[in-house]
Amino acid sequence: MVSAGLIDPDRAAAVLDARDLTSFSEHLLKAAHSAAGIEELFAYRIADGAPETLASSSDLGDVAERAEAYARRFHRSDPAVQARLATPPGHGFVCRIPADAIELGPYRKLCFERPRFSEKICFGWQAPGHCLVVTFYQRGRAAPDMAQLGALAQVAITGLTRLLQRPAAGRPLLDEVERRLAETHAVLTPRERQVCARTLIGRTARDIGQELGLGTGTVLTYRQRAYQKLGLSRASDLLAAVMG
Repeated sequence: MVSAGLIDPDRAAAVLDARDLTSFSEHLLKAAHSAAGIEELFAYRIADGAPETLASSSDLGDVAERAEAYARRFHRSDPAVQARLATPPGHGFVCRIPADAIELGPYRKLCFERPRFSEKICFGWQAPGHCLVVTFYQRGRAAPDMAQLGALAQVAITGLTRLLQRPAAGRPLLDEVERRLAETHAVLTPRERQVCARTLIGRTARDIGQELGLGTGTVLTYRQRAYQKLGLSRASDLLAAVMG
């Protein structure tokens, strides 16, 4: 039976109705698994520097480790970079990358061989100033339904654009804390600000890691680095500095 590129409208609606990136990731993976047998996904925004993880979800373990390693170490070795750089603003791209096309050994081992992924399929939209990329990973050698996967990628990129433009419930406070950190503590890196802001509104290191696509240990490292830069020892000291 031909799918005609249609996807389950209830699953698509769940993706678009997600109020935060965590639930967005979960609903998107369910839809991708149902449509094309996808077992892991990773979505990010990238401009000139390292990618900013927006969503990651997997039927397997260690997805946070893979997302973090890609953002920190491997993104420049990704064959998808060529497709992204060749795409002008206001246009999209798609590329399929088999595991054996990954030349960098540590990248191929961690992100393909260890989880036994045979390929990844990248969909991107080049907006003015940045690019949104949604990547689907699969284990099987059977060709996925690219029509359905493309339709789902369109839904995903639309959903991400909504979430980035319109803060979800509970985000205004987070946005305000991040803004104040940027104004009062410019020495912090963007990632350190993200971790510190989420710490200040009461999220655990594990919750922060899941939202940002980082391991719990990495979250604690970013937090410790930030405290050292600011000469602080605990979150209450940082809160006083931010709100003062």
